[in-house]
Amino acid sequence: AGAVGGAGTSLTGRTGRGGTWGSISRVFARNRNRNKSNPVAETEPTDFQWSPLTEEGYAEKLRLLREASSMPMERWRASQVLAWLEVALGMPQYSARCAENVKSGKVLLELSDAELESGLGTSHPMHRKKLRLAIEEQRRPELVRYPTIGQLGHTWVASEWLPDIGLPQYGESFMHSLVDARMLDTLSKKELEKYLGVTRKFHQASIVHGIHVLRIMKYDRQSLAMRRLQSENVDTDPIVWTNQRFIRWARSIDLGEYADNLKDSGVHGGLVVLEPSFSGDTMATALGIPPSKNIIRRHLATEFETLILPASFPPGKDHRDPSQKHSG
Repeated sequence: AGAVGGAGTSLTGRTGRGGTWGSISRVFARNRNRNKSNPVAETEPTDFQWSPLTEEGYAEKLRLLREASSMPMERWRASQVLAWLEVALGMPQYSARCAENVKSGKVLLELSDAELESGLGTSHPMHRKKLRLAIEEQRRPELVRYPTIGQLGHTWVASEWLPDIGLPQYGESFMHSLVDARMLDTLSKKELEKYLGVTRKFHQASIVHGIHVLRIMKYDRQSLAMRRLQSENVDTDPIVWTNQRFIRWARSIDLGEYADNLKDSGVHGGLVVLEPSFSGDTMATALGIPPSKNIIRRHLATEFETLILPASFPPGKDHRDPSQKHSG
């Protein structure tokens, strides 16, 4: 599907100036000193032991969760910790060890990362990070920047968000690492490459800008869906467009024979609008239009500018990354 995303491909095309990678590096720079390199091998040591819940059992877990949500974690009982781990975080494979070693929310709050690994068996670094981020959110709920971020679990990330940004091929690795929205918001370049297998710079840029859009929308899935719906049948607000919407757009401007080349390409609205080096030529390459097809490329360039220019600096919309606004 087109040349985009091949080894060594960059958003800057032939210029080789690395403008794209510079911007990606800045996004990741915040996380470089947060997580020291982890010596744990890149393996999955934990078998997924899903214990099917009965309808009554699930209802009881939900009741325990509702109960827990009205009090600080330090007051949680063991049963509430288990319900949170299994249902809210979707990590039932760790419930047996948790039941054995974690008798209260207070105990969970006091565990170091090493104790999370030894006590719960979370030897996969990404699983441990997922649990740590969720625990810290419970420890200091008043510091949570995005109140709805916890509602976006790893199933949503793998089965909805990745296809929306045109990268469904990474669904299995994201699911394997249990990547939820909290983890997306703190994702490092090293984690992308080492644990999620995303080594192509174009795909890394796609993910970075996809996360940027989620931040702009404050990780509110309903608001994002509503905004997308408003531009479903009219060519406006492309920053929220999904990969599928761009495929439809390509067909609507008489480029149907090339449109399907955008599948699995990582092209979506956040990348197209927010990446300064993304141009009509970049889109032509993503669509797989040969350089020799000058007339078709000129047609695309005109349509592309008509779509994108109004979106670059729209009145009343702030596209800066919210996580960057208060730096310094």
